[in-house]
Amino acid sequence: MPHRPARAAALIVLLAAASHVWGQLSIPTPPAPRAPSKPAAPKPRGPSTIEAQNIEGVSEFEFIGRGKVEFQREDLTIYSEYLRYNQEFGRIEANDGVRMLRGVDRFFGPRLRYNTLDDTGVFEESNNILHGETTTMRGKAERTEFLGKDHLRMLKSTFSTCAPDKEDWRFDAEQLDLDTDRQVATVRNGSLKFFDTTILPMPYGSVSLDNQRKTGFLAPFYSHTTLRGFELSIPYYWNIAPERDATFIADTMAKRGELFKGELRYIDRSYTGNMNLEYLPNDKELNRSRGALAIQHLQRITPALTGMVDINRVSDSRYFVDLSSQVRQVSVGNLQQMGMLTYGGVLPGAISYSVSGMYQHWQTLQDPLSPTTPPYAREPQINFNLIRNDIAGRFDVAIPAESVRFTHPTMLEGTRLQINPTLTAPILAPGYFLTPKIGAHAATYDLVMTRLTPGNESKPSSTVPWASLDGGLIFDRPIRWFGEQRTQTFEPRLFYVYAPFRNQNNVPIFDTGISDLNYAQIFTENRFAGGDRFGDANQLTLAATSRVLTDSGTELVRGTLAQRYYFSDERVGLTPTSTLRTASQSDVLASVGGRLARSLTADASVQYSPSLSRSERYTVSARYAPEIAKVVSASYRYNGTVAPVIHQVDITGQWPIAAGWYAMGRFNYSLVDSQVLEAIGGVEYNAGCWVFRTALQRLQAATNTTSSGIFFQLEFNGFGGVGSDEIITMLKRSVPGYSVTNPTQAGLVPPSMQRPLPFQQVF
Repeated sequence: MPHRPARAAALIVLLAAASHVWGQLSIPTPPAPRAPSKPAAPKPRGPSTIEAQNIEGVSEFEFIGRGKVEFQREDLTIYSEYLRYNQEFGRIEANDGVRMLRGVDRFFGPRLRYNTLDDTGVFEESNNILHGETTTMRGKAERTEFLGKDHLRMLKSTFSTCAPDKEDWRFDAEQLDLDTDRQVATVRNGSLKFFDTTILPMPYGSVSLDNQRKTGFLAPFYSHTTLRGFELSIPYYWNIAPERDATFIADTMAKRGELFKGELRYIDRSYTGNMNLEYLPNDKELNRSRGALAIQHLQRITPALTGMVDINRVSDSRYFVDLSSQVRQVSVGNLQQMGMLTYGGVLPGAISYSVSGMYQHWQTLQDPLSPTTPPYAREPQINFNLIRNDIAGRFDVAIPAESVRFTHPTMLEGTRLQINPTLTAPILAPGYFLTPKIGAHAATYDLVMTRLTPGNESKPSSTVPWASLDGGLIFDRPIRWFGEQRTQTFEPRLFYVYAPFRNQNNVPIFDTGISDLNYAQIFTENRFAGGDRFGDANQLTLAATSRVLTDSGTELVRGTLAQRYYFSDERVGLTPTSTLRTASQSDVLASVGGRLARSLTADASVQYSPSLSRSERYTVSARYAPEIAKVVSASYRYNGTVAPVIHQVDITGQWPIAAGWYAMGRFNYSLVDSQVLEAIGGVEYNAGCWVFRTALQRLQAATNTTSSGIFFQLEFNGFGGVGSDEIITMLKRSVPGYSVTNPTQAGLVPPSMQRPLPFQQVF
């Protein structure tokens, strides 16, 4: 063990006289010299310790260690066969098998010169191991220069995250500066090599050491699709400020031409938003310019007043079909242009209120083979709501109101004013609940009559009162479930609604449709969605649910059965010519599902028509996911209640197929149309220090229009990658449960702006 500094002087004489014996020396460190230009003294150094088989020296000046020398001071440790230490000037000379540990980094080589006072020095022909937050870099340099505590320079260096005996990729540089204080690495005359082949030259550049955002070129990425051809994108990232950044992308497509993209993102305490702009000066296929614009902005003007803007426009209806590879964009039918202000607060008497105003337009992207009717614009819509709960400890009151002006280029226009007051008296207890509720739907219109809308009343109105009663019980009992103690529940529920008939045939349809029959809708008062209709009702819904729960309340299995019973025929339809219901009961809704095993879940639901003795809709799905990067899902879906009928099979998965190899894909097939809606097949190879993934995609972009593409990405752990970023986005969207096999590399996402920055370069 090192001696205390107070005993060091007495031991120095004995240790200096000793020959070829195991020695140990604890040296009190003198204060560092104070620079005349700096009035503040540097931080005092801790004690230094030398251990060796033989130690020679003069107290307080210089010591020489030979044979298995170990020098220690704070976070600096040096091992060698020979070491000379000048304590007065802080100089260290070490030769023969030198190993140096500085913090968490390690250096190995034949010769070291180091100054402990300012942490500067030179290591000749060193092998280096540098530890980052998520990866470890291994490399070597002809000369490693220590330029301070947080600054390192390596000349004629190379590094990699691969194992020493399997260096598949490496980065070579004439000069590499690592500044851990600024967390920036600067490269001169560098090149990225993969199996000794240069794939990315870097004459001059800088790389972030801690994945922070910084200005520079990102790695280019590539793809190939049938609609765009070979595509090369070169992005440039601009770190404007900690709360703002921008990305500019030059994209060249063999079949379409040059596409320029720009994205601006910003965030502050009172606002956040982003702007996207795309411009194609000349589409080679169509011989005209095309473009897209998207703006989203959310602003907190005052603590009670907020504003929002959402603007989306494209130059033509086929923009996403031709220029996007994602179904999320390809399938968009209506693009919103909307601005909204919301104001809210609490009035005396604990009355909550809110007022909002919205201006909304739509751009409808028409498919010539499957045209749709554009939705109404709202110019404007004003909503008002008052809420008062726990009146006399029993009643809740809500008074929502709305005024909206609907406009349309080809259909009836007008203004609708409606109010929907409700009074609720909920009764809650541990084993049951009962919620009586009354309300009214009142709407009046001021229509703009034109030659396109003859025969309509200019100021129709309707008022429909209604009442409902919702109640349920909750029973539970202990059971044995596969040898384990569990809890089973039985939860019956009833929901009664009464609404008298009011003729609403003279009321127009602006934003209303018939709600889909499902478990959520079956417990609502109105069978219509929207403000133009309120259906007559004299009906009772009965339902029962049973669950199996663990001691912590986790649901293992559940089963639900529900059906609605009608005591009168339906008289209010969506239009005067709509077919009205005369049956005394609805379809039966049933579902069952849960966790069948630790890694296996399954769900099944069905909508069965007793009158037709057939299933109108059913879905069966299962998912097996024993661990990360092992997941298989399958579903079978049929819906005959909509037009066109939906009848689909969907299979997705990711699974290891060999050492380091993973397969992933999706097969979504329409049995009605006998065509593939989306198919993806890909593989991912994880070599330990690099990952390669590639995928083929085929999707139904529009009626009689398919798009096929191939995407790939090559990532070097701890450094970055090249290829298409779209492939991970596509796989995560299309393959539920998909996981990258190198999560430390995929997790390079700055927390402030959530943008992956794989590799940055400045020329």
